[in-house]
Amino acid sequence: MPTLPSNKKANSLHSLEARVRTKFATARTESAKLVEEVGAHITSAQTTLARIKEQHEANRSDLPARLQADEEKICALCAAYPLLLDDVVHQRIQSVDAMKAIAHASDVEMRKSRKRLMKKAKTRLDDARERHKLAMDASELVKHYKALVLAL
Repeated sequence: MPTLPSNKKANSLHSLEARVRTKFATARTESAKLVEEVGAHITSAQTTLARIKEQHEANRSDLPARLQADEEKICALCAAYPLLLDDVVHQRIQSVDAMKAIAHASDVEMRKSRKRLMKKAKTRLDDARERHKLAMDASELVKHYKALVLAL
């Protein structure tokens, strides 16, 4: 019977070692897969960055030519329609001046309206104070009258 407990211990140690080995083996395979996936992702990112850099360089080298072509088109349009552009500028100046005049007139009207409003508010406030004062005087008279009646 003394051999049985030692066998159980030995078996449990062997089973523990076996489980540890399988766990380590699983971890190694998973880490190897992870390393491969990360490597593939890095390679993909590098190729994408290289492609973007090539596109940027192509656009950058082409930019001065496109800007020059656009500038030539604008100059050609300005040369073809100088009277139209002069009319547009003149109309724009007139509309801006008209808007300034409207804004100034509106400002003057707002000031006048504000003054009228302040006068009306002051008048109403004075009237309310007067009514309050009269009410207080009336209540004083009533109190005085009651005191006289009670005194008799």
